[in-house]
Amino acid sequence: MYNINVFCNVLSALRKEKAWTQTYLAEKLGVSPQTVSKWECGIGFPDITRLPEIAQILDVPIGVLFGETYKMPKKQAAMTEYTLQFPSFSKWYIYLGNICRVEYRENTQDKCCIVVRGDPVFLEYFSAEPEDDAIVVRIKNPCSSDTLWIPYDREGYTGENLVQIYTGVLWDKLDVHVVNYLDLCCTDSINARGNPEYLCCKSSDKVHP
Repeated sequence: MYNINVFCNVLSALRKEKAWTQTYLAEKLGVSPQTVSKWECGIGFPDITRLPEIAQILDVPIGVLFGETYKMPKKQAAMTEYTLQFPSFSKWYIYLGNICRVEYRENTQDKCCIVVRGDPVFLEYFSAEPEDDAIVVRIKNPCSSDTLWIPYDREGYTGENLVQIYTGVLWDKLDVHVVNYLDLCCTDSINARGNPEYLCCKSSDKVHP
């Protein structure tokens, strides 16, 4: 029998290393997000027969789930893009705390999709999760300040930070609440592709640090 205390911590660490939400991992495993949450909190655990599947999805030897040490392959480059998928929601809360462009793209599928591109720090501090009847997107301030945005090391990335949201609902049913909680300039407009977007930048109007 494996150690549940080890398993819950390892599962959470491996999921976060891949920048996956609990919802995304749950979809890949065919379980509910609540089930994954229970596993990571140590108040429940999967049937032992599912461990090979979980290890395969997380791309680690099965022994790692039992607490064995494992040296991850050396990364060729820092991650600069990932994708999140959720069921469609009409209500969105966007908290802007870093320089970026947020673009909405209309689609009528049953799921929404968020594509995040940017420097590794931007991606590390980005999060999006369903909460109650809405999806909450947090574009966090990497400087740990509530009142001031400060330039940071972008680890060699020179492009703009971009969040593309494929909403899963029509524009007339979309309810978006945007909160700019730092000293950044935030404007909303219709871009050249006809999509609504929010541009969060410094007063110098530069999109990236």
